[in-house]
Order: sequence, then structure tokens, then C-alpha cells
Amino acid sequence: MAEGTVLQEHRIVVGLDYGTTFSGCAFGDTSQKNIDNVKVIRRWPGKERRDEVKCPSEIAYSGGNYTWGYKIPPGQPRLAWAKLDLDEDNFYENQDEYVDVEDPLAEPSTAGDGFPMAEGMRHNPMNKSPVDVVADYLTALYDVIMSNLRRAQGENFINKTAIDWIMTVPAVWSEKAQALTKEAASRAGIGQREKDRLFIISEPEAAAVYAISELYQRDNNRRNDPNTLNIGDTFVLCDAGGGTVDLISYKVEQLQPSLGLSEVAVGSGAKCGSTFIDRNLMKLLRRKLGEARYKLLCEKSNGMVMNKLIAEFEGVKRSFGSSDVFGSVTYLPMHGFANDPVAGIIEGQFELTQEDLKECFDPIVEHIIELIQGQVDAVCGLGEAIKYVFLVGGFGESDYLLDRLSKHTFAKSGKIEIINPYDAWSAVSRGAVLRGLEGSLVTNRRCRRNYGTRINTIFDPAIHHEEDAFYSMETGMKMARNQVSWIVEKGADTDSNTRFKLKCGTKFQKGEKLRRGATLVASDLDRAPSSYRDRSVHDLCFLMADLSMVPESEFDDITINGQAWLSAEFEIEMAFESAEIKFQLYFKDNCYGQVKTTFH
Repeated sequence: MAEGTVLQEHRIVVGLDYGTTFSGCAFGDTSQKNIDNVKVIRRWPGKERRDEVKCPSEIAYSGGNYTWGYKIPPGQPRLAWAKLDLDEDNFYENQDEYVDVEDPLAEPSTAGDGFPMAEGMRHNPMNKSPVDVVADYLTALYDVIMSNLRRAQGENFINKTAIDWIMTVPAVWSEKAQALTKEAASRAGIGQREKDRLFIISEPEAAAVYAISELYQRDNNRRNDPNTLNIGDTFVLCDAGGGTVDLISYKVEQLQPSLGLSEVAVGSGAKCGSTFIDRNLMKLLRRKLGEARYKLLCEKSNGMVMNKLIAEFEGVKRSFGSSDVFGSVTYLPMHGFANDPVAGIIEGQFELTQEDLKECFDPIVEHIIELIQGQVDAVCGLGEAIKYVFLVGGFGESDYLLDRLSKHTFAKSGKIEIINPYDAWSAVSRGAVLRGLEGSLVTNRRCRRNYGTRINTIFDPAIHHEEDAFYSMETGMKMARNQVSWIVEKGADTDSNTRFKLKCGTKFQKGEKLRRGATLVASDLDRAPSSYRDRSVHDLCFLMADLSMVPESEFDDITINGQAWLSAEFEIEMAFESAEIKFQLYFKDNCYGQVKTTFH
């Protein structure tokens, strides 16, 4: 589905939110496009008597087979948080404040970002790659989704009706992680039936579509309420999940006949989701128990004791901050350890006070406040005023987080109201369905980083280093290598109709294989550096253009050292979509298909 495309034929649309800790799915069809007809899957294997909108994103390998989600028995070693491993190379600002990367117990049980984990939480006996693990999990998830669809709408109808799969990824995801996510989904069979399609969009964009649709469609009276959003108003969407927190600011461009939004400032985010509260709990346990007992806790019964403790803590996280439990002492199971009241061990349980919980929560909550403040400051710096902050996602349902955000003053001009929509935990999957039904509702986006290519340029002693100097064999001029020509700069408008072009030139002999490549580089700095040697500049991907479809007669004849050569000037066009960059080959204004992309 190209950006802006509205579906014409009858199709089913499935929104798939594969999360760090939990995954969810919603669906609808093109015959009824309003929010009330978007259904959330609530039947999961292992939880037949429970009405849950999500399933744990965990998988347990044993003897060459695996179980997943709610089917994993309590205490069984499992592989959790696998989603973060897809983006292990991505850089997040100030990560060292939240992740103990030097921890000696990080091996052999470690999350993708280097934080120590219990043996039973990172159990990967088959040593599978992140893509393999995610593909296995998504295979099981896909089977359950298809089973639910057949149950709800009939097998014959599902078999003959095409499905559009709208899969979401964090907005802070690297391009490589986006591609790996799509690869894992394809390997799981998602979008692989005849006429089925698979698309990737950003989680906060999906959540924004749901939040605004929920605000307006569930209560039509609010359309005339001056306190609600109107055309020209700006809001911040904060999607606080298990692994990542994404923030994007939008301006309302249109409300009827459909929603239209444009990004105001460059989106932001970090790895500071609710799983980092678990990690802070582990730091607290280590400090209170001491190194020896903490290590024993991680290893005891192959990690089963820690697994049960973390499972119990999940409920504690959800209830922390609510008025009915605030002020109470919480106990986590810690069987097999002798009483030690000083360390907090009382009759096989570990005591957690409210101060202990704040110690786990506050560093993460304060980082989220900083992220929201940064987005607010960026928007206000552009002369816009923010009306609301919408808080969605699993962590977004935390009473403690909502309370802290509501008490914080983000804007000097006045209070910004924090809105926590109904069903915030399933906002992403629901919004993905609405996005699939309506097409792209975001008319303009802001580029999140700088993209360019390495070039040689005329040497300037005021700018360039002698170590980069060389003399051109063709012109004899002094040149500088390792320079960068930026094609798209951070903050640039990247609407669906704008194309950015990488101009390329090549020479080849007749009969030679007509494939040429170029390396795309990137930098996250606000002001792009001119030198490739700058620490912020890194190779992003290798683009391979196949010119074999171009008739040889279209190329220019040239002579080099008395030999006949062919010359070609071509372009690689970049089109930015919600969570993907599409690359296409153009030669003399004619498109010759997709460019093969290999990420570094």
C-alpha cells in the first residue's frame, strides 16, 4: 500500500503490534471503516479463560521445539525481550544512565543492550539469531491470528479474502531493524498468501491515529467542544511501551472527511520502556542481597526462581501508583533463601517498600519526562503551542507514570493536559488497522537523521585535512577524499510526494555486467558534518542498482585510452514512508524497479 492509498477492493486489515514484552493484534475490514468495528483478538493459547488484549512476547526452546506466550509453564526458562535484539546496533542517547554495560554478570545471560539478565530469561539453547527467534514467535502468533479470523468470519471467507498486514515498529528503530522485522514477519508467513500484503508503519503514528479517532468518533459531541482538538492544534503523542518510548508531535490539518496530520518537530525516543524498571529491580536486588546471593538467585533452578519473581513483579508494576494499593508493602516470591530481614528476605519472600519501587521507577519516569520536555521545547521553538500530550502503550497505562506527568509543568505558557485514552495498551494495533483502512493520514513527516554519500571534492586547506588529500589522475587537481554529500538533512519535510535523489555515474565496457553500487551513510547530528571521519557518520546500507534492464543503446559511447566504453548517469530515488525508505532506480526519467538494499 503506497503512502496515501485508500483501499478500494474488499480486504481484511490486520494491525500487528509485536512488542518487547507483550504483543497484540486487531482487525477490521474495508466494508466498515469506523473505530467501533475494529476488533481486538482476546483469545490466546494457554489463557482460554482470560480476556487479554495481548500475549507475552516470550518463547521457550526445548529439545528442538518451542512453546510461546501464555503456554510457557511458570518458571520454565524462556527467551524474553527478543525484539530489542533486532536493533542491538542502534545508538540511544544517555543509554549508560539506564544500562550497566560494564556489568561482569552480563555474560553469558545478557539482553541485546548488555544488561544482566537471569539465566532463565535469556534462555537460547539453540543459539538462534534474533531474526530466527522473532520469526519463530511470529509464526506461532500468525497461526493464532489466522485461527481467530477464521473463527470470527468463517474459513471460506478468510480463504478467499485478501489480507493487508500492517505491522508496527518503534519510530526510533534503525533502518536495519525495520528491515529485519519485515524479514522475520515474511519468514513467519505474514503477508505471503496470494494477494496478501505486508506493510511496516511506526508505532506512534498508529497510536496517534487511534487516539484522535477515539477522541472524536466515540463522542460526536466533542466536535463542537472548544477544549478538544481542532484544525491547527498541535499535540504530542508519547508511546511508552515495554522496550522503547517514542514521541512525535503532530498538527491537526484536517478532521473531515478523514483525519489529516503533519509532523511538527523531529520525532524522538529512547530505550526506556517498562523493561528497564525490571532491570532497575535487578540492580536493587543485587544491592540488597549482595553479589553472592544475587548470582544464586539468577542461577537457582536454571533461573526459575527469578522467572517467578519477575512474573509477580509484572503485576506490581501495573498496580503501582493506584490509590487502592499506594502506601502498602509488596512481597515477591523468593523461595529457598534463608530469612534475612536486613536484606528484605522474610519467610521466602522479598520485601519491596514504596521507596524501593520509586527507586525502580523514577529513573525511567524522569527520562520519559525529559523526552517529552524535549519534544515540547522543540515544538514551542517553532512557534507552535501544544494542547495535549497523549499517553499510550503498555507502560502508558501506569498510574504512577500518569500521575508524575500530570504534575509536571512542560510549558511556560500554561498547563498541558495529559490524556490517557481508553484501551491505551491496544492503541497501536487498533490504530494500525485504522491506518490500513484509511491510507496514510500523515501528510508531512520530519526526517529523523541525515542521509548522504561519500564523495571526493576539490581540496580546500581551510576545511580539509592533508591525510585526505590526493591528486586526480584525470584532472591533476588536488582533491579531498572522505567527504560527504548530504542528500536529505535532519528535519527536512519528507511528505509522500517528495523524492530525494542520489545521482550516480559509472563507466563500463560493452558486455560487462551492468550492476553498480553505492553506500548510503547517515548521521544523527542536528547539523550534518562535512567529513566522513566524524564519529557520528556511519555506513547505513549498500545500494545495488541493476542496469541490465536498460537497453545498451541508451548508454553514451566514450573512449578511454583508445578503448570503447559506455557511460551511464543514473539516479537512485529515496521515498520516505512511515517506517521504511523505498529505493528505486531511475535512468533517463524511466523507473527500472527496486534497488537491492543490504544494511551494514
